[in-house]
Amino acid sequence: MTASPSSPSVSGPECVSGADPELARYLAGHAAPAACADALIRDAQGRILLVDPTYKAGWDLPGGMLEDEEPAVALVREVREELGLTIEVGRLLAVDAVPAGVYGRTVLAFLYAGHVRGECDAADLTLQDSEIRAAGFFGVEEALELLPEQLGRRLAAALRAGSGSHTAVLRDGHRPPVRERDHYALLPAPMMAATALVTDTAGRVLVLDPTYKEHLELPGGMVEAGESPARAAARELAEEWGLGSFLDVPVGRLLAVDTSPASARGCGRALTCMVFAVPPLTPEAAASLVFADGEIRAAYWMERDEAVRRLPARLAARVVAGLDALASGGIIHLENGVPVTVPPELILRERATRARARMVERLETRGLLTDPRLRHALLAVRRETLLPRCYIRRPTAAGQPPAWQLLDGADPRDRAEWLERIYDGDSVPVRHGGEPLDGPERGRIVTGGGFTAMSTGMDTVVEGLEALKVVDGDRVLELGTGPGLVAAALCEILGDTAVTTVETDPHLAEAARTRLALLGHRPRVVVGDGLSGCPGERFDKILLSFAVRCLPQALLEQLADGGTLLAPVTTGFAGRPGVAEVHRTGQELTAVLRPVASGHRPGRGLELFVLPTRRPEGPVRVRTSTLVLPTRAEAGFWLAVGHLLPGVVQETGADRVALYAPADGSSVTARPEDDAWRVEQTGPRDIWQELENVHARWLRAGRPEHYRIDLSDPMTQRVTGGSGPHPLEWEFPPTPPAAVPPGRREADASALTTDALCATEPTATRSTH
Repeated sequence: MTASPSSPSVSGPECVSGADPELARYLAGHAAPAACADALIRDAQGRILLVDPTYKAGWDLPGGMLEDEEPAVALVREVREELGLTIEVGRLLAVDAVPAGVYGRTVLAFLYAGHVRGECDAADLTLQDSEIRAAGFFGVEEALELLPEQLGRRLAAALRAGSGSHTAVLRDGHRPPVRERDHYALLPAPMMAATALVTDTAGRVLVLDPTYKEHLELPGGMVEAGESPARAAARELAEEWGLGSFLDVPVGRLLAVDTSPASARGCGRALTCMVFAVPPLTPEAAASLVFADGEIRAAYWMERDEAVRRLPARLAARVVAGLDALASGGIIHLENGVPVTVPPELILRERATRARARMVERLETRGLLTDPRLRHALLAVRRETLLPRCYIRRPTAAGQPPAWQLLDGADPRDRAEWLERIYDGDSVPVRHGGEPLDGPERGRIVTGGGFTAMSTGMDTVVEGLEALKVVDGDRVLELGTGPGLVAAALCEILGDTAVTTVETDPHLAEAARTRLALLGHRPRVVVGDGLSGCPGERFDKILLSFAVRCLPQALLEQLADGGTLLAPVTTGFAGRPGVAEVHRTGQELTAVLRPVASGHRPGRGLELFVLPTRRPEGPVRVRTSTLVLPTRAEAGFWLAVGHLLPGVVQETGADRVALYAPADGSSVTARPEDDAWRVEQTGPRDIWQELENVHARWLRAGRPEHYRIDLSDPMTQRVTGGSGPHPLEWEFPPTPPAAVPPGRREADASALTTDALCATEPTATRSTH
């Protein structure tokens, strides 16, 4: 600042050596705001000291107007004069600029933290009779009510600043608008400390005797701005141990977190202390520790019990928690030094929520999940409730049948693996043979096939529900309840009363009803044949959660005008699934068969062809073929292969094509060789020639990617692909009309089902979904 040339020449106090005399004379005669300084003084209970002055109405804070002196000096003087109390002035909590319109002159009000040595009681105060009528300590809320509005706002801002690390800057008691970055910097925040639990190879704990405290301490200190707690622990150890760089300190994993609210007897700030592990020191390293900074008087290696006995209770609790966390591999939360016990069911729910979010994120990342309502439903459906037990594949010796072990989510030994399995997105086996759902003992091993209930893979579930395009007001029929995952998602989207689900197995239906009720859903659950649906009723959307060979006539009749039916269609040709999409307009049915990336398991009584355990024996015929096979992306060709090569199953491989016809004892393997294929065949069936014939027909039809289904005669369902004089055609095999079993009934249930049923599984195969 410089004096204006036109400024009046005034005399003033002598200048400090080095100061500008002209500037000093200018400032001495310059008009300036009035200023006052008040103190926020609190007792051991956190109550606030207020005074009742004689010269104005209402309660006030201790302090007064500045004379020609610094604010802190004026504050000490005023409090001593008014109350006979000597205080130490702490940090500046608030500065309030009161505009001239309030008192006729601008006033700067400074509000400092005032500290009293020892205990302070209102009865010990000596009041200045001419100015102070009364004084007392009041709780925070009461003090804010007693003070005039403007001063109350100032005090409230100072209290908030006292919980953080800033000074409140106000205008007439209000904080002016600030930028976003400043807003976050002004938020009250807990202090952060980092403690290192240093042990030696004998399990003893390092305890320090610092020169600046009256009790023993653990290594560590306060976290500074710009560093993480782990980095702070490393820095503190490096400083205490005289190391050149904190990067040399091997701070390990987090063991415990001790949190506490603000305490009037403490620092006035909430505190979070994080306890980190340090790898055990060898005897040589432990003996060579040197504390060079002068802050450590002595260091001790203590057994657990001794450390707990000699440390303050709060620090002893951190030692116990840290050692227990080292032993268990977990992290322990303390509140005021007391371990917070979290019920196991809450821990499970939190982990399941995270697993569910990861599953949904994977589906979104792959572009499969786009419907926001379906996303919300998948995040809401707790699979852990619907799949409390499941089987998981276990390794077996070469040549031995696959083995599966039963996991029980209620058992802590299984919980982590079980939770990961039910949320990995794959199909999950939940029942083997006719066993009771909750009957088998945990850990049971089964070999081969025979799974009679499995959840549908999430790719297939999402693909089907997205294609179904349900809207509010739709009545939906789902066939194949299983564990109830699809029904649960539909209930989340449409509400329970809009959903009907049919399950053949009464035990599965009852289990789904019970578990779905735990989620708060009660759709209509029917025990009966999935191929018959609900005769005499009409539905806007019909979804099959198992695969069929042809479209069931009973379900076509139950499709309402304007409705959609989705039915996975299987040929037994594993790995080349298709789905039929049927629409009704009045009396007319239009249907399309499309290839899909993943499919459902066949329904009851339909055989799923599986790869043989070894190649058929017999002479090998070798020939060369120039056939250019379509890629896997040209799924329309491979869908046709599945329908036109009955009884054939494919083994996938990057460098070859391998097809098997188990019932015929035949196989073919083809590998690229120069510009052709080397074809090796075994058995009586010429599978490769059949493949070439389908390829030629597919090319003549114009390489169709999807196929029309003629439903003018539902008993003869003809499939046609391509256009022109040479379409690719075949018929779905006829299926006898479904009979309604005698036990058909409705269960007052919530059958959440996303899962396909299959009664027969001749060998251990994973579902294709």
